Amino acid sequence: MTRTAAFLVFLAALNGLMSVLAGAWAAHGFGLPLVDGGAVLAETGSRFQMWHALALFGVGLALDRAVTARFWLVLAALGFIIGIAGFSGGLYATASGLSLPSLAPVGGFALMAGWGLLALAGLVALALPRAGLR
Repeated sequence: MTRTAAFLVFLAALNGLMSVLAGAWAAHGFGLPLVDGGAVLAETGSRFQMWHALALFGVGLALDRAVTARFWLVLAALGFIIGIAGFSGGLYATASGLSLPSLAPVGGFALMAGWGLLALAGLVALALPRAGLR
């Protein structure tokens, strides 16, 4: 496994762990205060974080096999990483009572960009077979 792919797998696993912790926080509180409606926000953040941790894991695996579509895969991974931090982090902040109004929308845009860039990586692999997966 390449170092970049291994790093993405590491980040995916770390985000999966953090997602489970956030879900537990949403369900049980653990003495960390949630604002009214905060449990729903934390649950939503946790769900999005887990799905995108899995997407990041998939990008890491694909990156390990990619030939020249690597550029688009790395950009997709960056979109997912920034998006998780922004969207889920913004929801967690709001759930705890912090006001960061533009963080979640920016993160949501980054998540969408990540998916678009992943689609582009797939198109590059289809259009240029040598640029695709081995």
